[in-house]
Amino acid sequence: MRTNKKIIIILFLGVILSAFSQSKWTTYRISNSFSPKNDISAIRFDKNENMWVATWNGLYKLVDNKWQTVGPENIYIQSFYIDNQDVKWVGILGARLYMSEDGMLWNPVKEVSLASSINAITADKTGTIWVGDWLQGVFSYKNKTWTNYKSDQLKLGDNSVTSISCDSKNNMWFGSYHGLTGYNPLSGSKIYNTENSKLPVNDVYSLYSDSKDNLWIGTINGLAEFNGKDWSIFKRETSDIPSGLIFCITEDQRGYIWIGTDKGVSFFNGKIWTTFNVENSQLIDNRVQTITAHNSKVFIGTSKGISVVELP
Repeated sequence: MRTNKKIIIILFLGVILSAFSQSKWTTYRISNSFSPKNDISAIRFDKNENMWVATWNGLYKLVDNKWQTVGPENIYIQSFYIDNQDVKWVGILGARLYMSEDGMLWNPVKEVSLASSINAITADKTGTIWVGDWLQGVFSYKNKTWTNYKSDQLKLGDNSVTSISCDSKNNMWFGSYHGLTGYNPLSGSKIYNTENSKLPVNDVYSLYSDSKDNLWIGTINGLAEFNGKDWSIFKRETSDIPSGLIFCITEDQRGYIWIGTDKGVSFFNGKIWTTFNVENSQLIDNRVQTITAHNSKVFIGTSKGISVVELP
């Protein structure tokens, strides 16, 4: 019985791989040579459908199939976000937060001047901007006012906030090196770690709230799915994910979950995991650092450029 089940899974996986092998893959490189310009940290789209790419070497925009340099080069952009008002937010490694309304004039956010290195930028359902810093906890921007929350105020695992996500109920989720924190202005905050939950390890690298309000938590040793009550754990030793190191997570238009690892990119259709790497696909590099699903395509940012696959 188990053998038959394995055969069915292998056949099903073969059908999926065959479908994607027939899909159109596209590669984008900002520079045709080996360059930090191709080391991708974030991919976003503005209201005009232009693709913006944050890299180890600065920020670039693709317009009419030509790359435009935006702002100074030779800087490592650690985090990048475009909000619903088309305002661009940039966090630079070892530096402060910058914002731009037109994508040309960049202003430092003086209220976040204490920030040492911005790891994450996002917005909640009300439009409030949330910023996670390496040492200063969390900053929020609402009604033109900045507020700084430290670990003792939000029950953060520590003040090094690595990732942030917001679900449809406007619950905020913060990842740190010492666990996961859920926060709601009405009910307060709660911390989850290996002592009081099934979180694989306390080192949280990435977060994503899907369309069903399941929270996906990427760690340095596995992936967790949390629906607010029950946990599902995916580890390299016990599932088909290629690595326990989860850099990024997103969801495509079909509701499939994608994860980026140091050994390729994988997606989950609710039953099985399918992995693409440089050996079995046109993925440009196995180190997948950011993933963005946009329209009917998945944009995969790696350390050597961007691979784009059209969904079958």
